[in-house]
Amino acid sequence: MALLSFLAAGAVYFGIGTRLDAPEWVRSRVETRIEQHLNGLQIEFGAIHVVVNEGLRPRVSLKDVVLRHPDGSLFAQLADAQASLAMRPLLRGKLQPKRISLSGLFAALRRNKDGSFAISFASGGPPSRQAGTLPELIEQWDSQLQKPVLAALSGIETSALTLSYTDDRLGRGWTLDGGRIGLKRAGSTVSLSAVFSVLSGRGDVGTVEANYTSEIGSPGAEFGVLVSDIASEDIALQSPALGWLGVLRAPISGSLRGEVFSDGGIAPVQASLRIGEGAIQPAAQTRPVPITGARSYFTYYPAQQLLKFSELSVQSGWGSGVMQGQARLAGVQNGQLTGLVGQLRFSDLELNPRRLFEAPVKFPGVDADFDLTLNPFRLRLGEMLVRDGDSRIHFDGDIGVGPEGWDYDLNGSVDQVSVQRVKELWPEPLAPKPRLWVRENLRDGMLRNAGFHMRGRGSGKPFVSLDLAFDGAEVVFQKFMPPVRRAAGQLSLYGERFVVTASGGTVTAEQGGAVEVAGTSFIIPDVSAKDGTPGIARIMARGSATAALSLLNREPLRVMDKASLPVDLAEGQVEATGTLALPLQKRVPVDEILYHYQGRIRAVESRKLVPGHVAAAAELEVTGDQGQVRISGKGSLSGVPLTLAWQQRIGKDAPPDSRVEGTIELSAQAVEAFNLGLPRGAVFGSGQGWYSVDLSPGAPPRLELRSDLAGLGLRIPEISWRKGEAAKGELSVTARLGETATVEQLQLQAPGLAAAGQVSTRKGGGLDQAVFSSARAGDWFRGSVTFRGRGAAPPAIEVTGGRLDLNRSPFSAGSASGGSSGGSGGSGPIALRLQNLQVTDGIGLQNFQGRFSTQGGINGEFTARLNGQTPVAGTVVPQNGGTAARIRANDAGGVFRSAGMFEHGRGGSFDMTLIPADKPGEYDGKVTVRNIRVQNAPSMAAILNAISLIGLLDEMTGQGILFTSMQGRFRLGGTHLILHQSSAVGPSMGLSLDGNYDLNSSRLNMRGVISPVYLLNAIGRVLSPRDGEGLIGFTFTLRGTADDPAVSVNPLAGLAPGFLREIFRGPAPKVPGQQRAFTAEEDAAQEERRQNQTPRGADK
Repeated sequence: MALLSFLAAGAVYFGIGTRLDAPEWVRSRVETRIEQHLNGLQIEFGAIHVVVNEGLRPRVSLKDVVLRHPDGSLFAQLADAQASLAMRPLLRGKLQPKRISLSGLFAALRRNKDGSFAISFASGGPPSRQAGTLPELIEQWDSQLQKPVLAALSGIETSALTLSYTDDRLGRGWTLDGGRIGLKRAGSTVSLSAVFSVLSGRGDVGTVEANYTSEIGSPGAEFGVLVSDIASEDIALQSPALGWLGVLRAPISGSLRGEVFSDGGIAPVQASLRIGEGAIQPAAQTRPVPITGARSYFTYYPAQQLLKFSELSVQSGWGSGVMQGQARLAGVQNGQLTGLVGQLRFSDLELNPRRLFEAPVKFPGVDADFDLTLNPFRLRLGEMLVRDGDSRIHFDGDIGVGPEGWDYDLNGSVDQVSVQRVKELWPEPLAPKPRLWVRENLRDGMLRNAGFHMRGRGSGKPFVSLDLAFDGAEVVFQKFMPPVRRAAGQLSLYGERFVVTASGGTVTAEQGGAVEVAGTSFIIPDVSAKDGTPGIARIMARGSATAALSLLNREPLRVMDKASLPVDLAEGQVEATGTLALPLQKRVPVDEILYHYQGRIRAVESRKLVPGHVAAAAELEVTGDQGQVRISGKGSLSGVPLTLAWQQRIGKDAPPDSRVEGTIELSAQAVEAFNLGLPRGAVFGSGQGWYSVDLSPGAPPRLELRSDLAGLGLRIPEISWRKGEAAKGELSVTARLGETATVEQLQLQAPGLAAAGQVSTRKGGGLDQAVFSSARAGDWFRGSVTFRGRGAAPPAIEVTGGRLDLNRSPFSAGSASGGSSGGSGGSGPIALRLQNLQVTDGIGLQNFQGRFSTQGGINGEFTARLNGQTPVAGTVVPQNGGTAARIRANDAGGVFRSAGMFEHGRGGSFDMTLIPADKPGEYDGKVTVRNIRVQNAPSMAAILNAISLIGLLDEMTGQGILFTSMQGRFRLGGTHLILHQSSAVGPSMGLSLDGNYDLNSSRLNMRGVISPVYLLNAIGRVLSPRDGEGLIGFTFTLRGTADDPAVSVNPLAGLAPGFLREIFRGPAPKVPGQQRAFTAEEDAAQEERRQNQTPRGADK
């Protein structure tokens, strides 16, 4: 009542609103009354003022208030404490505050390691209050309002409050300055509000506003928190439900609304957050992911530990989107969230991180299952489904924090996506070279069953793998090749190795149509290499030969142009594989392109590879590289079987020439196919030749051929020569082919035949001429031979120079008649100009010139010089399986001298016929000589001297003895001349002779009869058995050399008439080795038989 009286008096005296300093006794009374309600605490204060407000409501103000524990330790300290007293209690003499206002209070709120809360009002002082939870701590203050002394209290206001908040679990503390806390009571409802400024860990200043409403005495309450510009990492630490915000580095503004149930449980908490510009950066070493702003509306269900996001939208330079979903708190440790497991759905997602894309990539819908671990940070995507049009993209994997920054291991797959969409989604820094290849070389089409993997550690280069199938695409495997259309295949990237493989597709060439390229692949072995690293194309192609060659003839290769060959060189089907390597750069020099290929061409036919001929093969092998192209295999040329290997050098300095080499069948078919002009039947059987053909642009193909002639039969019926198929030889040919083939050099070595020369053909086929400058036939001919074509008729033959030995020649009945030899029944005309035609070993015809025909055998006429001396002329005809000859001369004596048979004849005419004998190399002959004179013949001189015919001897030594007729029959062999029967008659004498003459040694062995004065003596001719013998005749013998014979004369024979003369004649001389000599009768019979066999025309 004293205080009330003091206040009333002061109000009346000083007026309403005047501050009064209370006297000391009032100060003491107030101190005592306050301490009664402080539960043992002691109060100290400075000045005390009393103010009576309107309505006579007094207000007490205490300055510099200090509350101490009984031990004197500090409990709390205030700069100012004011209380307005409630009037009704005051009128009843009770001091009860109506409103309390505090200023300058310091409070320390601590969360202990066990999660409980404690508050003290002195720095370092013991806790004033403790509770398991913050609502329980507030509830303790709420219970104080039930004390009688505070029954009239309607509100408390605290200003200039400094709150220090320490969380021992985290080792973190915060200071909230300039705080204001207000408490209002309306009946049993208490509302608590607070506003603080917060200095966050990033140095920014934010504000925190909170409100709390409850019923006095009830633990139930409603609460709300409003924050503005508070660091995300600070907010994340305040509740497990907010722990996920710890991955952000950004200011956050927003509000929380919640409720505490009467049983102490917490109702679902509603949150609305607005996140300012910042970054996603869960650790300092990770590269920040910038954001320009975000907002989130979510509800936290404490009982289920569940967060439900009705909206979580993000805007940043990397992209923007809106998410909905839920997440379950996967763990709380020391009051902090350790992880979340949840599902989110994104809508209207746009991405363009660090402007990787030309335009933001938009996804209308994304669903993601995730497992988030916060310390250390690790985001595990169980499955992330991205809906992009008709495409479904799946992701899974991990994103975490490592010592050097972000660690990630992500997998992706897509069921189908267009090529264009892949180009939009593939960021430039991710495998830039494969990306560039896809952008430039993969067009249209769809990609299917794509698999993607990427892992990386910190700022290091990521490992990337990609595998996908494509179809309906257009693929450019090489820039200088047409694209692969309707391509299907596989694309893969594994680390630094990039591979594209086509399982289907075609390339359309400028000529030849489409080429299938299934199996073709393109490889970049190392995508990390600098510019110029090789790209490798492994090509598998199937198509027409023309199409394949057309593709090889594109820039910059120009394989066919460099070979001066057309791309439609051959028809056929090609199956080829090859490898092409070239630097991956804008302009590639041709010499830096490396390639090789191999393949097969089936059903090949070409009319252009060898002009004028058709090349064909069932299958050929093709190989090539940047230096050459090669085609090889078995086939045929104009129907002639062969093997071939065609090689063409290519390149910058390569010559345009190419070569075909191999083996070819030699047969009559080859002769006809290549228009060689040989007579029909000249070749039979088949052999093999080794050939090469040099092909030069603008020039006829050049052929080189050689063969051992095994299996090949050759026939020249004109000279009765034949090589059997079993015999071997040697053939070498150099020729130029084309419309008219020319054999520049031909060399033939075969049993019994050798030739070297040149052959030319006529346009349209057939022989023009074959000139053999050197020819040899057995041991019977050497010389030069020319064959001149006569169209369909057998060729004409010209033999010039050389030697022909009839004695050794193989002419036979078969060859002469054209029977068994297989000839055509004759050949063309033969013209001979020989140096020597050898008839026997001792008789030859030099300067032989003649023209002959082989129709039915050799026949014709000739001129020559016998043994190089006496001119003769002759005719040859076929007879007795050989060649018969009639030789005539105008100098019979010269003939005998030239033949080495008789040196002493002079003048006269000579006519001799030679008919082949039964024994090869021998002839039966008949000779007729007219008007020859014999001079100085030693043998005849000896005979005349023996019979003392001095007059005849003188005549012979003078002008010579004249024989008007001389006839004889003989056998001419290789070594001997056998004179069967001969006679010589003249006015002075008659003579008969037979015997033999050795042609090699010039020795003779003769017998005969000499009849002097034959003109008168011939009266007894009828009594003599031989021509040249008269009635009186003397027998004689000649032995020894022809120049100096030994003469033996029997004078008594002159006494015997002719028919008794055989008694004195003796036996006929024999050739050594001969069984017997011919008798005159046998000789006559044989002569008759030969006359009957002489063919028509032989008498020429």
